[in-house]
Amino acid sequence: MAVLPSKWKTVLALLVIYIAVLLGWNWVWGVLFIIWTIPALYSGQTHLVEEINRDENPFFFWLIVGTWIALSVVMVLSDLLQLF
Repeated sequence: MAVLPSKWKTVLALLVIYIAVLLGWNWVWGVLFIIWTIPALYSGQTHLVEEINRDENPFFFWLIVGTWIALSVVMVLSDLLQLF
């Protein structure tokens, strides 16, 4: 019997999200957006509400990825610089 669940990264991410919401940590969302962006850039596919492939829908792929990058910067800087 395993001590850690097989999806320990998911459990850890959910715990961090819960803590971030409770404590008002915006930077956590910025880190999550970057974590979602990096694999999308490598694989050429992303998921928002549905799967978007870079080859089939380049406009929407880059719009989503660009949005995630912009949100990452804004969310991290908002906590670092207390802008919001």
